Amino acid sequence: MLKKIALVAIGGVFASTAVAQSELFKADDLVKYRQSIYQVMSAQATVLGAMAKGKTEFDAEVVHERALNLGNVSKLLGETYVPATKDVKDSNLLPAAWDDMDGMGEKGKAFGGALKELIAASGEAGFDKKAAVPAIGKVLKTCKACHDDYRAD
Repeated sequence: MLKKIALVAIGGVFASTAVAQSELFKADDLVKYRQSIYQVMSAQATVLGAMAKGKTEFDAEVVHERALNLGNVSKLLGETYVPATKDVKDSNLLPAAWDDMDGMGEKGKAFGGALKELIAASGEAGFDKKAAVPAIGKVLKTCKACHDDYRAD
């Protein structure tokens, strides 16, 4: 299921539903929408990262909840990556993303795979910080990989 999420979120950026969205919303509004989705994702990732680094107390249930939140909200991204948003001034998306949608899609698949693993592991009895740290790290590294190549600071 999360594999589908990743494909829709990043890999399926030019799906027909995304094109339909571009007809309903102004390009500027779609970029704001996309940015707000990423803000929610960032908040979830911040909590996960803080637990993995020992900055906050580890709680397996919270890890699972935050991972599920990431999976749920990432489903919304696909409808925001439409060609009409390419030239929006306030977008943080670099032109390299539009030039390399296949590469961006691969990074989305990596994110989806790492997130799927974290959701599965964190939902099992006995999930502990020892198991959480590498699983969270893998998810966060996939986020960073996309930022490094496709996001302006």
